[in-house]
Amino acid sequence: MAADDKTPSGDIELKRSQKDTEAQEVTKESQTFEDLLELAGTNGIWNYGIITLIYLGGIPSALIVLSYQFVGATPEYWCHIPALHDANWTDQQIRDFAIPMKADGKLEGCLQRDYNYSLAASLGYEAAKENLDLITNVVNGTVSCPKRDFNHTQYKSTLVTEFDLVCERRALYSTTSSIVQVGMLFASLTVGHITDLFGKRRTVLVCYLLIIIFGVLSAVSPNVEIFILCKFFMSLFNLARYISVFVLILEFSSKNQRSYTGSISGISWALGQMVLPGIAYQVREWNYLSLALTAPNLMAIIFIWVLPESPRWLILQGRYEDTMKMLKNIARWNKRTLPSDKKLLKMIKSINIKDDDNNVEDTGKNLLKRAVSRLKDLFQTRSSSISTLIMFFSWFTTAFVYYGVSLSGSNIGSNEYWYVFFGGLVEIPSVIILIPLAHYLGRRPCLIGTFVICAVTSLGALGVQGDPVWRMVLSLAGKFASIASFLLVYLISAELNTTKARTLAVGISSVIARVGSMLTPYVVDLIGDENPTAPATMFGVVSCVAAFLAFFLPETRKSVLPESHADVANLKSKKKSESQLTLQDTVASSPSSE
Repeated sequence: MAADDKTPSGDIELKRSQKDTEAQEVTKESQTFEDLLELAGTNGIWNYGIITLIYLGGIPSALIVLSYQFVGATPEYWCHIPALHDANWTDQQIRDFAIPMKADGKLEGCLQRDYNYSLAASLGYEAAKENLDLITNVVNGTVSCPKRDFNHTQYKSTLVTEFDLVCERRALYSTTSSIVQVGMLFASLTVGHITDLFGKRRTVLVCYLLIIIFGVLSAVSPNVEIFILCKFFMSLFNLARYISVFVLILEFSSKNQRSYTGSISGISWALGQMVLPGIAYQVREWNYLSLALTAPNLMAIIFIWVLPESPRWLILQGRYEDTMKMLKNIARWNKRTLPSDKKLLKMIKSINIKDDDNNVEDTGKNLLKRAVSRLKDLFQTRSSSISTLIMFFSWFTTAFVYYGVSLSGSNIGSNEYWYVFFGGLVEIPSVIILIPLAHYLGRRPCLIGTFVICAVTSLGALGVQGDPVWRMVLSLAGKFASIASFLLVYLISAELNTTKARTLAVGISSVIARVGSMLTPYVVDLIGDENPTAPATMFGVVSCVAAFLAFFLPETRKSVLPESHADVANLKSKKKSESQLTLQDTVASSPSSE
């Protein structure tokens, strides 16, 4: 009978007793929110469920940012000649008769031969060709045209065909893509302060609503200027949402999980990019396509009930009871035992007292003071100044090359649908492979390697200009490397700066990255139209410079996130082993952690 005492229920009670004992022991040592999170559980059903849901919410982000390749696709075009259209000439007859050819064999879409087209229309196609001397105004002369016709074989309509965004209006076309980056720039500057004031949950839900509203408005835009305005606000709220949910993921992850939970967030972006061409292939009219790409944001309805608020924000707002309820809910789903409500509340309040010592009231005047103070913090020492400037250039290069490669599908002569799909597909192994490489080899070697690959693939594409297959292969290899460098610059920027300057450093770096991505459409569209080899050359040269400069960055692998300038200086001469990392040494690399 003694053996029968060890029943399953007895084992469960013993385990619960052990958990209670562990909880009491940890309570004595709990000093940070990470300790409380460990008590509630970081590897349970709740954590994985919320993180998965948040990841799925990131899929629509790629649809908004990269939709330009299909909503704004540019089909073949040529001058619209009313007299010949009225005479019922076919498009092929008009192109053969009136449109000159470029040296590369493509139509000169912005020019037409200097003929008397009224006379040509009265003569008819065959007679006009036989009597060119009668209808020619200037021998071998060409003139510009105010309006174009488009080939609608692949696309029934696009933003370009709707608003004639070619020739003298081509810069306006590039602006429809660049404005997305402008909106993201404004989001980078403001989202931290917005979430500080209103919390991340409220910010995310409002952003979803506004994205849907402006997405619908963009689809019914009466002119391209209204469309550009709508895209600005869509991209602004899109990045604000993305940053907010990214920070939430980090806040609900332990220190050991952050290296991969932050990186894996890139997979949701890649999935969105892979879904995009499938939707675009089925919907060939730009306004209906805009609506279709906005529709996935309706998943926000689920978030109304399940998306949690940032626990750190709740603590800083003095909402201790709400924080305790959240921790108890997490512990219930994860089957963990917490201390008594009284002790738990005391622990939460003690964390708040510690945080408040370093917190500045978020009034407009104090926000400006804090921003200026933290900006100086980035350039406090010679070593930190060098690292900061190198990282600024690394961010610029990463965004410049990544978006350059992403938007170059039509320029390399490949199928745009497959190009975008494979572009998303290569990002997934890039993220997965990067995690162990950055962990075992270090951040700096990986960053140098990604820039070298970007340089080799960009410059290598110059040697295979006539082979679209090889150009696509090299372009996708560059995409593989550039997405990895994007994740690395985020990580390194967080690990190189002190607690006070961390968020500002990432914020300013993101702004600089937006400058690079804003320039990309003009490089790809305008400069690329004039000189097809120029974009790849620019991407390659900039990547070479970034790879060289990265040699002068300190290695941050196995280092505790620095709290002071002395810690930053020690990064170049001292490395801590992983066994030295503790929860007390680690701080969240997010706005709410400061």
